[in-house]
Amino acid sequence: MDLSLATSQFTVLAFAGLLIMAAASDCRNLTVPNRFSLALVALYPSFVIAAGGTVDWLGGLICASAAFAIGFVLFALRLCGGADVKLFAAVTLWAGPALIVPMLIYTTMAGGLLALAMWFRHRLLRAATPTAVFFVKADPDFIKQPMPYGVAIAAGGFYVAFQLLAQLFARI
Repeated sequence: MDLSLATSQFTVLAFAGLLIMAAASDCRNLTVPNRFSLALVALYPSFVIAAGGTVDWLGGLICASAAFAIGFVLFALRLCGGADVKLFAAVTLWAGPALIVPMLIYTTMAGGLLALAMWFRHRLLRAATPTAVFFVKADPDFIKQPMPYGVAIAAGGFYVAFQLLAQLFARI
């Protein structure tokens, strides 16, 4: 096997591993430490170099910059957390223009499923019996409950990782 191909595969697997650690941290502490986003960004150049010119790194940089700028506005409006913005921008860097739309779709679907699971768990804990889960009076403070968006972002990132690995294995 070609050394550059093995290096590319290793960096994509490291990318996925960092996403797992970021999602786990967000589940535990409701925060994604900056070290994960920084590590994702720092790992990207080694992937670009090892891939040997097949990566649209400039397009990835533009997508990540746009994602960060939009995220900064959302953070300023208090609609999302700063750690989520940084993680999303880092994943967008890896997705680039070719994978950004499906990554957004997978991230959105994962976020919706996560919100639904949290809602159902909340209702189930308030219900006297499991069959009464849909008849429980809503808690007005539930909407203020923090959500680990890093998990949804990681799900979109896993899609990117699988696609990048598939592209690399296609070169074998």
